[in-house]
Amino acid sequence: MDRARRIVVTGLGVVCPLGHRLDEYWEAAVAGRSGVRPIEHFDVSDLPVRFAGHLHGFDPGPWLGVKQQRTTDRFVHFAVAAGSMALEDAGIEAGQETRPERCGAVIASGIGGIDEMYEQTRRLLERGPRRVSPFFVPKMMVNAAAGVLAQRTGFRGPNFATTSACAASSHAIGTALLLLRAGMADCMLAGGSEAAVNRLGLAAFCAARALSTRNDEPERASRPFDRDRDGFVMGEGAGIVVLETAERALARGARIYAEVLGFGASDDAHHMTAPHPEAVGATQAM
Repeated sequence: MDRARRIVVTGLGVVCPLGHRLDEYWEAAVAGRSGVRPIEHFDVSDLPVRFAGHLHGFDPGPWLGVKQQRTTDRFVHFAVAAGSMALEDAGIEAGQETRPERCGAVIASGIGGIDEMYEQTRRLLERGPRRVSPFFVPKMMVNAAAGVLAQRTGFRGPNFATTSACAASSHAIGTALLLLRAGMADCMLAGGSEAAVNRLGLAAFCAARALSTRNDEPERASRPFDRDRDGFVMGEGAGIVVLETAERALARGARIYAEVLGFGASDDAHHMTAPHPEAVGATQAM
């Protein structure tokens, strides 16, 4: 592991409720707009939570053909869009890498294709096993996002997913950093994607009493550091960055947003969802 090998961020891509492109997202974020709103695309009348950060009006058409859209889940659509826009932002043209075996992707998701899981379970129970789609497993599996991005970009280097709940995307970026420092790649797409705002996902987090129930003011419900907080707010979208060795980035005249200086990971071995009251794990990671 060469800790002296400098790793930089050269591209950004985002698809989220605040915007389907980086400039849209940034403008909305700076203006203080909220992407959280009442849920309208499925019935929530019997649920205690009726709002989320749902991604409205997203069209995967510019990045995926009709057939590929049908054989991939929404979280993959988000990831392919964000990853493709990150490469464009970095000035890297898909399919034109001279050493594609030195480029890869680590794309996280906490749940993966829950839309597909919900739909195929419904089919199984209502219509029998013969009606379950042959695309169920490839649509559901978490590493589908990284895999489809590889097909689109031609990247043949390290390619996999990290799945560690809320920390998954941070782990993806940290893992990509370690791969680059280890000399296993020169350029990596890293980040995460989630599309869990459906009846099953919402009902599960409601059952765990993990969500805010501020249905009367959804745009003010997410307040993690407030003494009156009452839970988190579900959202969906994707955020992906391009990480490169500084040597490669400088050689091709890339714009550099930032340098990644380090990464830490730990576990406080305390509880499945609640952090240790003395922040043992968080302190160790830092």
